[in-house]
Amino acid sequence: MPYVYSTVVPGTGAGVDSSAAIPLAPVGRWMRPHGSDLGQSGAGLNLSRHIIPRHLQYVPFKPQYNMTVDQIGIQYYDLNSCVDTWYYKLGLYASADNYPSTLIADYGVVSVDPAIPTTPGPLTLPVSSQVLTGGTLYFLAIGVNQSGGTDQSAGRTPKMGMLNGDFVNMRRRGQANVASGMDGVAWLEQINSFGGTFPTSTSYANVVAGTNWAIRPTIRRSA
Repeated sequence: MPYVYSTVVPGTGAGVDSSAAIPLAPVGRWMRPHGSDLGQSGAGLNLSRHIIPRHLQYVPFKPQYNMTVDQIGIQYYDLNSCVDTWYYKLGLYASADNYPSTLIADYGVVSVDPAIPTTPGPLTLPVSSQVLTGGTLYFLAIGVNQSGGTDQSAGRTPKMGMLNGDFVNMRRRGQANVASGMDGVAWLEQINSFGGTFPTSTSYANVVAGTNWAIRPTIRRSA
């Protein structure tokens, strides 16, 4: 039987599984989950705005082989006239049945504070030699919180590096209603209620929905 080449662009289309294994980058280089980049060209793109309400998002990440991580981060582009301080809590979860399950590590918080101008670029946190097992599905977690409600009322957020995707594995939950769009790239939890603390465990029952765009987390391979 002849080999049939896929016509789907890797990492972007509905035929791609975002829980598929990701080849390892060289030591010292950064790796990110499957998905196409939004906002890569800079702060002028409205697509660089993320979901506005407080929430938790979980992005699938499966390394092809064993690896060790020493940094995690997100990309900041522009304040976008925000007046509230925005907090981005970064962490790692184990998986069960392709959903986030148990908190493995809480790496801390990066923030964008209008009172302390933040230079556009990566916002990173050190990771204490986090070992990831090859072929194992993890979820990179980002908890989004704000100091007030002014920005939310105005419909704005800081502009960040974003991921976009409509992945086949995200279709298993289905859509809430006929108006729903793409199934997504990340699971969402605690919409409008995330208070700044990661739950020690979560499950399918706590996941509210999927989203087709998410803040782009990246991790640096150290071994």
